[in-house]
Amino acid sequence: MNSPYASSASHGSTSAKLSLAWTNVKGLVQNHALLAVLELQRAGISLVKMVAAAIIISILLVAAWMGLVAAAVVWAVGAGANWGVAILIAALANIAIAVGLAFWAKSQVPDLLFAATLRQLRKDMPNSGNEHAPNRSVA
Repeated sequence: MNSPYASSASHGSTSAKLSLAWTNVKGLVQNHALLAVLELQRAGISLVKMVAAAIIISILLVAAWMGLVAAAVVWAVGAGANWGVAILIAALANIAIAVGLAFWAKSQVPDLLFAATLRQLRKDMPNSGNEHAPNRSVA
């Protein structure tokens, strides 16, 4: 051991050695706790940066989508369509895409419910009804 405490405690009593060991263990725990706190702080800052980047990316994608829709409307008007009809068709197309995405998102909800974990927990819980009946509450 290269600790400055090791040389002074090598000739001491058992209680001095235990005290030194406790001090070393306590210092080690404090160092690990400090490292964990610093890494947690760094991870939090990185998460904030990632969320900010995601927000900026979302804004840029919305602007690009609006540009594409505007270009399609201008192209339709250039091809002879009425402005009102071209804008209405673009709005209806956006609504159809949004509804499709909403149904897709709704179909993803069961994945948020930890179905396998719930099945395991329900399997471990005593059942007041028929123990041999199939559990149909979780798909």
